[in-house]
Amino acid sequence: MKTAIITGASRGVGRAVAETLARDGWRLILNCRSRFDLLEQVAERLRGVTEVHTVHGPITDEVLAALLGTPGTKPLPILTEEDLDGTQPESCAACEEQSDLVISHGPQDALTRRTRIETPEDALLLVNNAGISTFNLAQDVSDDELEEMLDANVKDMFRLTRAVIPYLLRASEGRILNMSSVWGVVGASMESVYSLTKGAVNAFTEALGKELAPNHIPVNAIAIGCVDTDMNGWMSAEDRAQLEDEIPYGRMCTAAEVADLVRLLAAAPAYLTGQIIRFDGGWI
Repeated sequence: MKTAIITGASRGVGRAVAETLARDGWRLILNCRSRFDLLEQVAERLRGVTEVHTVHGPITDEVLAALLGTPGTKPLPILTEEDLDGTQPESCAACEEQSDLVISHGPQDALTRRTRIETPEDALLLVNNAGISTFNLAQDVSDDELEEMLDANVKDMFRLTRAVIPYLLRASEGRILNMSSVWGVVGASMESVYSLTKGAVNAFTEALGKELAPNHIPVNAIAIGCVDTDMNGWMSAEDRAQLEDEIPYGRMCTAAEVADLVRLLAAAPAYLTGQIIRFDGGWI
């Protein structure tokens, strides 16, 4: 059964991604850092649609082995361009077949009637969504705050990705999607540490995209603009109105819209890799 690992799934974008992928028949492995009560509420609702496993805290090697099986004592090799040199698809028709977006109309599920995007049954998708933010001057950021941001937004993401790569290599189709921010592209005043961490996510995405491209495992990031979630709940009505005036589209995006983009990228041609895809309504 195709499996999606989604971090930070207790609310916001992570929850919306879980709900959207559940509609398409993905088995879900969900985690969060602290709001385990909310995570279990999400899981309980989605268990009426698909198989759901929750992890309270980090998704460790032991958790992956228990849910996905062991990837083997010897990791599958990462191919290089030399390994693939001279290899071509059997025919142009075969090439076109691999790149087509296959859509079929499945039965109505427990959440909504929706067109289902087909993917291989042993496909594996990693959505690195978990993250935190802070809003203050760089000189006021404590060492503890810095370490917390680096742990949540960079180190945990890297460790999980490293652990999942052997499973992606053995799957018939493996993908990585990292949730980033436009502030990782251009930086934001009063959010220098957050910008630093999302810039690291973007650089990692581009580098790993090159590293795994010979294995046809796409690695991409979505640089989200402003999403209408709890993370932006600190804004006053006046602040919100001013911000939305700056966005050419005229409003923040919703978590469901981000999830719809994840759904599309989960079925996009694997040739799309190493990209930082801005999703900001023309804002930046």
